[in-house]
Amino acid sequence: MEESNKTEDIVNYFGKCVIEEVYDPALYGVNRVIDLTTKNPIDQKNYSVFSSFTEEQKEKLKELMKTTTVDIIYRFLEMIEEHDEEFKVVIENGSESYSLTDISEKMGSEIADIEDEEGWINQFSKL
Repeated sequence: MEESNKTEDIVNYFGKCVIEEVYDPALYGVNRVIDLTTKNPIDQKNYSVFSSFTEEQKEKLKELMKTTTVDIIYRFLEMIEEHDEEFKVVIENGSESYSLTDISEKMGSEIADIEDEEGWINQFSKL
């Protein structure tokens, strides 16, 4: 396999993990709270105010939560990149090791949530 394809696959695997194990579960959970379909009694009690929201208000709140979640992940990835000397994220693939910040052009931009972009969200999110 060509080196650029291998490193792109590694970055995409990391992104797939971020989306499937962080982004999707977080939004799934918050959407259930907003829709009042959560089974968690504490959330049901704490967020019962959402029952008075219109569908449009609920959708706007979901959009805000999606934007906020993307922003948090973006800023976290940018922080890792900014402090690369202190925080080393090393991906091991067989006998080889790759620094995530070395093989990604700009980690934060990998998440791209723009409809015509092929960022991690568009590639891997099931929401």
